[in-house]
Parts: sequence; structure tokens; C-alpha cells
Amino acid sequence: MQDKLNQLMTEYYVTFEELSVRLGVSKRTLTRKMKGDLDWTYPEISLLMQIFNIQDPITFFYEDKE
Repeated sequence: MQDKLNQLMTEYYVTFEELSVRLGVSKRTLTRKMKGDLDWTYPEISLLMQIFNIQDPITFFYEDKE
């Protein structure tokens, strides 16, 4: 998940700090969510879908590339 979000942040020119502000979470909380230590809320998933134009949240959030 962290790699996927980092890639999108680079692609869409969104900084880590900007993303935390747009999601309404602290940078520490965002770090924990990206690492998988905390679950994403539905409103956060909806915002991520809008910010990064994610068409299929199930695939994005639940399928790992291996």
C-alpha cells in the first residue's frame, strides 16, 4: 500500500504533508495508515479515490502486487 500511494503522490505531485492535510489526519497517522498499522476509514478512502482518480478501490486497497 505504501508503495502504491508513494507512486500516486509522485504522479499527481502531491506531497506527504498536503495529503495529510487533505485527509484531515496527522502526518504520523498517515504514516501508520500507509504502512498498514491503521485501517483507512470510508471517508478517507473516498477522498483518496478523488485525489488520485482511483477507479477500483477494491483492487487498489486489497490486492498486492507480488
